[in-house]
Amino acid sequence: MINPIRWLRSTDVEHPDEVPRRELSDLLFALWGQSHLNNMTSGDRFFHFCTNVLMLDERIVGTLLGAKRFFDAVTDPIAGAMIDSYRFRDGRKLLPWIKYTSPPIAILAFLLFVNWGFPSQSMTLIYISIVYILGDIFYSFRDAAIWGMTAAVSGHASQRARVAQWADLGGTFGGLLPTLTLPMLAGGGVMGLNQQQVYLIFALVLCLGGGFQSLTAMGMTERVTSPRPITTTLGEKVKDLWANVRTLRHNHIIMLFFASELLGQLSPRVGDVFIFQQMSYTVFGTEISAGTAFVVLGAITMLPGMAMKFFATKIADRLGGMKRVLIIARVASIIMGVAGFFVGVHSFWALALVFVLDGIANLPGSLFSIAQRSLTADSVEYVEWKIDRRTEGITMSMRNLMSKMGNAMRSFIMGYTLRWLQYDAELIPLGRPQNAHFNRWIWPVFRLGPVIGLAISLIPLLCMHYPESLRMQVQQDMVARRAAAEQIEEEMTV
Repeated sequence: MINPIRWLRSTDVEHPDEVPRRELSDLLFALWGQSHLNNMTSGDRFFHFCTNVLMLDERIVGTLLGAKRFFDAVTDPIAGAMIDSYRFRDGRKLLPWIKYTSPPIAILAFLLFVNWGFPSQSMTLIYISIVYILGDIFYSFRDAAIWGMTAAVSGHASQRARVAQWADLGGTFGGLLPTLTLPMLAGGGVMGLNQQQVYLIFALVLCLGGGFQSLTAMGMTERVTSPRPITTTLGEKVKDLWANVRTLRHNHIIMLFFASELLGQLSPRVGDVFIFQQMSYTVFGTEISAGTAFVVLGAITMLPGMAMKFFATKIADRLGGMKRVLIIARVASIIMGVAGFFVGVHSFWALALVFVLDGIANLPGSLFSIAQRSLTADSVEYVEWKIDRRTEGITMSMRNLMSKMGNAMRSFIMGYTLRWLQYDAELIPLGRPQNAHFNRWIWPVFRLGPVIGLAISLIPLLCMHYPESLRMQVQQDMVARRAAAEQIEEEMTV
């Protein structure tokens, strides 16, 4: 019988270029923890905390979070360019950033969910802004570094796809526990705890714990190294930073992903907690909250898709490459999203059918992020092939940038969507329902809003050109270049 822990921690490899499972599991657990933290601070949960615990106006919250994320996004390319322009004393480029930034990120993320009871709304907003921006500055460096490892860990495309697969599994598992906040927040609290106390407990476990869990990435190895930048004066260092930013014009893959992410947010939307927190169903004579049903049904119907993640690289090969995975996943989500809208959520069984449809869409959809991350890692190699410059930092910072700008647009639009729906957070602790206008439009907005965004986001993906033939040519050329460089270095040391 196979010992799963020994299997995960194995360093045995079948060939010299293979990344050992020990390093893959280190990255998986690191991104598991980072996903815990990110789902709490950057998703709908923090928005809900601001409106329902801090009792801030939803328009102010949406505008504030949107504006701060747009402002924070400026730090991402700067952080990425700095990472590409700096080497630590031991020659490493990425791992030390993870080591030094993870602890402050964990502490600051936890502090976001502490309600200090400030006497005015202005003081609360100032506190949130300071803590959020400080945490985000550290996060910009760590996120670029930790995802940069998917490119720096191997010079072979097949191994980078394998690393991206394990990384995505970590992110997926890390998103499960934050989902449990939904049934625990339904009706205002659970087990005698109010919403403020529930959020504080989850912040302690997911933000503080998840932030320190990211340190497991330190067990990885940077196999594809970058030469030290030859800069001595401040002017040369600034020029080098700007040169790193300018490399993005050679990376059509990441720029098309960026456009797809932003276009995908151009639609009305609300978070799941706003629609399900006051609903309930009767199942076999027992009343259960819709939030509980949402989590249970979601977990069951998403399991097949999660299982497919383990075979992502083989499925992509069968389908003809990662780009085709992206297109099929988007089309399936659009079709099943529309079908689910017509089913509705008027009963438990209708909700169950909606989740079955979502489960079908999730079969290819679960592979989307793996394909995106694999192509992003490949794009680092592609840029080096074109201009002979490694760009893990700036490339991965663009992923962080597009995520933040997407979340900024999401927060801004969601704030005004909730205002248009006439949502009233003060009714929740009183157990009173929302108004008729809200109840009429919440389902169409919740279901069809994202479908519109998915359809628009498909356009840039269709424009992407990186066939398997080019991918293999880049790999072969770069392997030859590195072998030649190593031979020259050996001859110089003799």
